[in-house]
Amino acid sequence: MKALRRALPTLLLPWLCQAAMAAAAPHALAARAPAKPQVVRVALIADVPQWPAAEANLSALLDHFAERKLNLVIHAGGIKGDTESCSDAVLGSRQQLLNQSPLPLIYVPGETDWSECRLPVNGGFDPVERLSRLRELFFPEDATLGRQTRPLVRQSDQALFRSFRENMRISVGDVLIVGLNVPGDNNHYRDEGGRNSEFEDRREANRQWLARAFSLARQRDLNGIVVVAHADPHFANGWEKKGRPTLLDGFMRHRTRDGYLEFKRQLRDLSARFNGKVLLVHAAGSGADSGFGIDKPLRDTAGKVLQNFTRVSLPASSISQWAELVITPAAASPFAVVLKDAPAPN
Repeated sequence: MKALRRALPTLLLPWLCQAAMAAAAPHALAARAPAKPQVVRVALIADVPQWPAAEANLSALLDHFAERKLNLVIHAGGIKGDTESCSDAVLGSRQQLLNQSPLPLIYVPGETDWSECRLPVNGGFDPVERLSRLRELFFPEDATLGRQTRPLVRQSDQALFRSFRENMRISVGDVLIVGLNVPGDNNHYRDEGGRNSEFEDRREANRQWLARAFSLARQRDLNGIVVVAHADPHFANGWEKKGRPTLLDGFMRHRTRDGYLEFKRQLRDLSARFNGKVLLVHAAGSGADSGFGIDKPLRDTAGKVLQNFTRVSLPASSISQWAELVITPAAASPFAVVLKDAPAPN
């Protein structure tokens, strides 16, 4: 009997160890379980501020985004009004304003920011020179603007496109955000004749940058791509039936050459071959097209609507409204966009 009592702990030890391991197993599995992907919330704005008096309102709006605990701000271009000067003083003031955003802020240029600076009301500047200055002021680092920055990749990392610092990409969960310089004055295509060197060089840079983004998204099996540009590319102007652009468009045929034709064709072709969702975000146009809108304007070469492509047009020149983009990782429909009212100014 004494021998049995002495042997009992030894006999029970394996059973006790197994019981302890079984009890701890659920906790161990819970500890090893991957964290649930977080929903990402992004503020979308464009064409603000349009005048100096609106700077305070935009500053308050940027603070509002932080109070709502959003993750990111995207400014789709238009940091000054169409009658404001393109001087260093104005551009510098707007850079400081955006850079004071409490959240990381992505900015892509619009036409009032550089390409329309040639107009007398804007100071009669050389647009190419103003674009160079814009790049120096707003894109000096491989990071977002804002007091809390995030690293990103710029096209200027490629030797062939060293000057195109405004074109960028950043990964947000299982989505890639791509920024392009596509201004709203017919993509800065000039009708004066001769070589459109700025337009042609930037068109090629944009083409390669967008193609690279879709290639990366396919390689990484990403769920979606967000393309951000300022211009409304005019999907409803019958571009699908147009042939290859030539110099005759502006002369013998007496019609305006569509500066967005290649951009639209590339979006169509890349989206048709992409398994995920594509969201194009741009500022609203003028006139009847100046409001917020969501639609599916792209059709494939057979005329069928591309269901994986969605376009969001942001409110024009409105400091009282903004749009919230909610990105849900691994969802069948990862993008949801809702129009929001800004808080009333103090």
